[in-house]
Amino acid sequence: MRARLAQPVVLRGQFEQSKRLEGFRQPLVSRGDFLLVRDRGVAWDTREPFASTTLLTRERLLTRLPDGSQRVLLDAADSPGMAAVNALLLALVAGDLPALAERFALDETLAADGSWRLVLTPDETGLRQAFTRITLAGDRFVRDVVIEEAGGDVTTLRFLALSDAPAAPTPDEAARFD
Repeated sequence: MRARLAQPVVLRGQFEQSKRLEGFRQPLVSRGDFLLVRDRGVAWDTREPFASTTLLTRERLLTRLPDGSQRVLLDAADSPGMAAVNALLLALVAGDLPALAERFALDETLAADGSWRLVLTPDETGLRQAFTRITLAGDRFVRDVVIEEAGGDVTTLRFLALSDAPAAPTPDEAARFD
């Protein structure tokens, strides 16, 4: 699978996130665009149901609203545990298999058409308290992520219209992470 999964420096595309909460009939759905710059982070630009930007780096997770206000949700400087959460989230989106293998048992399935499926089962007690299983699926890129939480909630991320060109971030894209 590692040979099939591209590791681009930059990956751009659209996302659709559906979160099914235990006890609720309808899932919460959001849509937008994302920018992954390897070794820098991920920018999520949500268009629906309302506009916002979430920036995830190894150091922090913050949200920016259309009015220019911003709120830091997680800061690695305040909590070393938050640095581990941020690193895990980045590894999931980027398909960083070596980083994921440090914290999960990996069960991979390869298909003849070039697609693959990877089921992650948490190795660590802390992760088992949060997740029962995480499933990644794709081809050259991670296309789907399904996160099954210990409490019964399920989050599904679909990545669409993916592009790794141009191969380097534009100046504007790079500035988003400063």
